[in-house]
Amino acid sequence: MRRLLGCLTIAAFALTFGVTTAQDKKKDDKKNPTTKEIMKKVPGKEGLVAQIKTAAEGGKWEDAQKIGKQLKEYGEALGKNKQKKGEKDSWETQTKTFSETMTALADAADKKDKTALTDAAKKFGGSCKACHDAHK
Repeated sequence: MRRLLGCLTIAAFALTFGVTTAQDKKKDDKKNPTTKEIMKKVPGKEGLVAQIKTAAEGGKWEDAQKIGKQLKEYGEALGKNKQKKGEKDSWETQTKTFSETMTALADAADKKDKTALTDAAKKFGGSCKACHDAHK
């Protein structure tokens, strides 16, 4: 009886450890995008900010909302990266502003508010130089 109880305890432990490992692996599979990856996707004439503006101007709010979700994820991800240059406090301030702007774009798309979306896109465009001067 002791052997059976011992085997069941070990089996339960192994199952729990195996499930935990599988869950941890799923978390690891979704790694944080690098700063370089984010900067390739978000700004520019073909970037996500331009795409969300175009979608909103065309009244394609469902498309804008999908893009907004991506922007919000990138906004949250940037601050998790370590700056290669510049002061840590500046990086935290700049990435917080970036995240707030990406959230504002996403929220405006969710509310189908073209004016708020345009304002957030302008704010984003105006914030690039300060961050690049300090950290690029």
